[in-house]
Amino acid sequence: MKFSREAFLAFMFLLIIFSVAEGASWEVEKIIEEVGGELPFLDYPVGILVDDQNQLILVNDWGNNRFLSLTPDEQIQKALTGLNSPAGLGKDEQRNRIYIVEQKANQVRVINSDDFSTSGFLKAKTPLQEPRGIWIDEEGKIYVADTGKSRIVVFSPEGEELFTFGKEGMGNDEFYYPRGVAVDGDGHIWVVDTQHHCIKVFDEKGNFLFRFGQGGEGEEDFNQPRYLFIQGNWVFISDYRNHRIKVYNREGVLQEIMGEEGRGEGEFSFPEGLWIDKDGKLWIADAGNNRLQVIDVNFLINPKLHLASLLEEGESQKFMQVMERLSPEEREDPEVARLLLEFFRKRGDLDRAIYQAEDLFLNDSANRDYWKKTLGELYYEKGVHLREEGKLKEAQEFFRKSWQSGNSHSLFLYLWTSFLLLGGSNLFILILAIILLFLIMVFSRLRKGHYRGW
Repeated sequence: MKFSREAFLAFMFLLIIFSVAEGASWEVEKIIEEVGGELPFLDYPVGILVDDQNQLILVNDWGNNRFLSLTPDEQIQKALTGLNSPAGLGKDEQRNRIYIVEQKANQVRVINSDDFSTSGFLKAKTPLQEPRGIWIDEEGKIYVADTGKSRIVVFSPEGEELFTFGKEGMGNDEFYYPRGVAVDGDGHIWVVDTQHHCIKVFDEKGNFLFRFGQGGEGEEDFNQPRYLFIQGNWVFISDYRNHRIKVYNREGVLQEIMGEEGRGEGEFSFPEGLWIDKDGKLWIADAGNNRLQVIDVNFLINPKLHLASLLEEGESQKFMQVMERLSPEEREDPEVARLLLEFFRKRGDLDRAIYQAEDLFLNDSANRDYWKKTLGELYYEKGVHLREEGKLKEAQEFFRKSWQSGNSHSLFLYLWTSFLLLGGSNLFILILAIILLFLIMVFSRLRKGHYRGW
């Protein structure tokens, strides 16, 4: 019975996965609670945004009616007080603007990124009513979840209302208290339909495409989801009353669930706003716990970088958890395949390392000479192990393959192993044979010299 290459790969991965202990593929890197070291501390934070350009952490501290700018060491750099229930946060880096959604003031405040001075307010044709969420796309267009009116309002970068879509109702293109809104790389608009416990996706003009989710406590269910953040093919959603973060791909298929209700590290209480910074860290407004939590999500959004880091740190368990998540096509990426090869070598798993190197030799034509040399080293190493185990026939074959792969060190061991297999177990016999060969060569040279003398 023959197995395809894909079937063999799948079987190999199953063996690896079951041989590594289970555990969480993510962990909390930081918890921010007592900002500035003085009262008042955070009180139900909702909006969160990391300004990578200015190295600042921006927070809408909803319960304290203030906007905070924090330094990387969690000190307050600037505070805007007197706001009215600030919720969502957005940033237009190109135009140096920050948008603060003030829920109870029914407005979106526009401030300057440099000094946080107010430069104006977004003006909707029909006044906003308790808005919550906001998103700024790559072109600078502004999307506001006008929660009280169950609609999405889209503005130009200059603040001119372009169009709206949605109204209160049960239909696919209707909402009931939407909170979060985001736009993916294809221009599709994602809306968190909070009170309908689902996510709805629309094209760039607001035409319905598809939806997923329903109310409940199961893995596929939502309970009043609030906000979302899209990074590449990944969609992060705060599942508010289920006290967790759920991760989907852009087809709406569940990929990961992070957290549960509680006060401990990696546990949440009514999570709200989400943001992913340039280093692949997910910032979560853990509102009910009055704090921020930071999780490294490179294992999802940048797996190659994360795998390299885990390999360097010797985190075998986490390495294989990330590797398992990849599709067969992603595993065949030469860079990923190289990392897997190094993983096998570090574990001393020569058989899988050889298989992986052979696969790379066949498929990574740009680096074929390198993989040929690597195979020579691996074959040699395998041959040495087999010889130590007394398996001379198998060792001979690996020494031969190593020599053919360009490893000249293998030639002597191949010849010696071949000699032993022919019955030459006595080193003395080999030495006599070498001496005899030497004498014959000397005698031959002397005879040739004698004839030339004549």
